[in-house]
Amino acid sequence: MRLTEARSPLAGGQEHGRQRDPVAYTTSETVLLLVAALVFIDGLIHIGAAVDHFDEFPLYTFAFVAIAGVQFGWAAMLLKRPTRPVLLWGCAFSASVIALWIASRTVGVPIAPRPWEPEPVGVADLTATLGELTAVIAALSVALSPWLPLARPVRDRLTPLLLGVLLASVLYGVSAHAG
Repeated sequence: MRLTEARSPLAGGQEHGRQRDPVAYTTSETVLLLVAALVFIDGLIHIGAAVDHFDEFPLYTFAFVAIAGVQFGWAAMLLKRPTRPVLLWGCAFSASVIALWIASRTVGVPIAPRPWEPEPVGVADLTATLGELTAVIAALSVALSPWLPLARPVRDRLTPLLLGVLLASVLYGVSAHAG
């Protein structure tokens, strides 16, 4: 799962009949694996939101399913071939979802059961937004680390934060729709 080349991140294995030494994940690979997991969980949260909003406004269901589908696709691309354009495109998409959420909680959105009326902040949507923001920061730190010296120490220190946000997303985000 290298950023610039396609290789399997699996450790160990046989190579021409002999045992290879285990290959450790790089910091970037670890961060991207956790970002993929976090983006996937955010997609599950959006599936839960789609189900919850079906009776309120069916168009929301379509929008949440579409967002989840893109998030599932980005998670898969992060695992299969995490190129710089994939990272930047995913960051742009996630940033647009964050911006839409902020607008829906502050001024409302034009296409809604009550246009331009702000929605209340819920546990699941706040958790998903925190996950999306963390994923953007992490993916940008990996994408920019070859050129931007500040990005390297950020990338190198993100693993505990990603694990914490991932755990919170599973416990509070996904479970908030399970009632």
